[in-house]
Amino acid sequence: MSEKLDIKDLGRRIKGRDEKAFRYLYVEYFHHLQSYAMRYTYDWTEAENIVQESFLSLWCNLHRYDAERNVITYLLTIVRNACLKYIRDLKIRDHNQNKVIEALLFSNMMDNEPDENLLRRLNEILYRLPDKQREVLLKHAVERKTLPEIALELGIAESTCKTHYKRAISLLRENLHFILFGL
Repeated sequence: MSEKLDIKDLGRRIKGRDEKAFRYLYVEYFHHLQSYAMRYTYDWTEAENIVQESFLSLWCNLHRYDAERNVITYLLTIVRNACLKYIRDLKIRDHNQNKVIEALLFSNMMDNEPDENLLRRLNEILYRLPDKQREVLLKHAVERKTLPEIALELGIAESTCKTHYKRAISLLRENLHFILFGL
């Protein structure tokens, strides 16, 4: 199938489960779709996985595809939705990771026999933080104050307070990743 196919004809043939037409679509458009997915994921391997799964989804769900619709546009929609789901899942994981870090760090501080190695490492990291970041983090995690309360108490903007907190958590995440995830 070396000649260029009409897109409408390609879509109709794929809808009819023509494997040669599907293979043509895959070979001709895989890398274009992967580049498109890269705009969302910034991860070449993840973009490749998303496009691979999108082709599989198209083939397994041909009953949902309207053959009068442009098959490439339809596939682009599948890829875009998969990329948005990937980003949403990353945000959820990232948000929960902050909570896991807080729970790990500050639940161990309250134990009768805290892990000395973890506490030593935590203290090293805490003292590498700029003063305001450390202060905001400790007020939030140890004193259980909200970020708006901390901002008011310190006389800084709430957005500045949030920035201090996010940067502190980010540094903790980077430095304690091996403890949390066994790396």
